[in-house]
Amino acid sequence: MWHGKPWTSAFSFCGRRCGVCLFFLLAVWCTFFMLSDSLFSFHRGGIWRAYFVATPEMWDSIHRHGQSSPGGIWKYDQAKMEANHAVRYLFRKTYSTLLDVSCNVGFTLANLLRRHPTAKHFGTDISRVMVEETQRNCPRPNCLAAQFDLGRLQDIGSAPMLREAWPKEEPVPEAFDVILVSDVLIYISWGGMPPFFLRCHCCCSVFRSWALSYQKTFLENIASLASDEVVFSQHQNNIVVTTMMRDLNVHFDEERGVWRLPGKAKRNATA
Repeated sequence: MWHGKPWTSAFSFCGRRCGVCLFFLLAVWCTFFMLSDSLFSFHRGGIWRAYFVATPEMWDSIHRHGQSSPGGIWKYDQAKMEANHAVRYLFRKTYSTLLDVSCNVGFTLANLLRRHPTAKHFGTDISRVMVEETQRNCPRPNCLAAQFDLGRLQDIGSAPMLREAWPKEEPVPEAFDVILVSDVLIYISWGGMPPFFLRCHCCCSVFRSWALSYQKTFLENIASLASDEVVFSQHQNNIVVTTMMRDLNVHFDEERGVWRLPGKAKRNATA
């Protein structure tokens, strides 16, 4: 039986179970802020689900909802493409091979291929639906797409798994000149933690600290797959991405409006 004032009793009760109470309160608070930012997405196939658990099957379901639009669920079009700092930067950059690790419907790859017709372009996506759309919009032989869950790169020694996404007979290099990472980091489950725990602005620093070691391994792995650099889109400019980039000393190129990470692979490494 509790004694004293109700508030005193309540805090005493929570004090004996502080870990559970703190976790519950943070989860409720973060969920509120995440949903307040993301309610707009309910009409686009339930994108909000990706903040809780992101499986290939779930993303297939989400993307099927947007197949009626040439730009997919994100409504990509030429105006959005030309406003994208990372794409504008890559339009002017010289490279022989490029990998887009979240290729979606292949709209970005198709535009890059038109600007760099002699370069080889590759794309991966967690969704088989998107891989098939990419291959239609950016056809072979200068564009090859494969299914791969980018979150796997947060495990130590996992970099070779990305190359294994393609059959061995495909002409895919061991390393790419440039890797593009665009609008995907906020959906990765860092260290097994649902993405919504990292999304709010007020109370999730403890969860972002937990995720940091996994994010560091991810950056090391993806840098090992690029011989020139990894380019991260600036319009991922949210608290999850900016905290990750700044805490791990990734350079933000203010002139070009992109995050840039030097590649660590040897040049011209081919299968």
